[in-house]
Amino acid sequence: MLVSGRLASGAPLSIHYRGGMARDGDGLLWEINGTEGDILVSGPSGHTQMVQLSLKGARGGEKAFQPLEVPASYRSGWPEDVVSGNVARLYARMARDLRDGTRTAPSFEDAVAVHRVIMAIEQAAESGSRTVLSGI
Repeated sequence: MLVSGRLASGAPLSIHYRGGMARDGDGLLWEINGTEGDILVSGPSGHTQMVQLSLKGARGGEKAFQPLEVPASYRSGWPEDVVSGNVARLYARMARDLRDGTRTAPSFEDAVAVHRVIMAIEQAAESGSRTVLSGI
């Protein structure tokens, strides 16, 4: 499945999803191109909440991506296992949001917005025409 579009900021977006497992074990390849450099995120699957991801970057005139290390402080005090660590961090954010009245954890409204995007992609695929989303 190919999806292309433009974000509210005007930045272009292009996504390519395919079924099955990747030959090299990296089923997720996400390249983010910016004005100061590029970031490459890869992992065994697109289920980013369930797999260990690799992070690489390049800035300015650098010709090759270099591994980027996630600061140890981001992971200390949490389970080392990817799934249980992610669940623990999410639950902590939810508890902090409830306690402090903040909104840092994904909400039901966030899930509705994701489903609106999926529905718009399905409608565009069925009709063969462009779909415009607003308010997301």
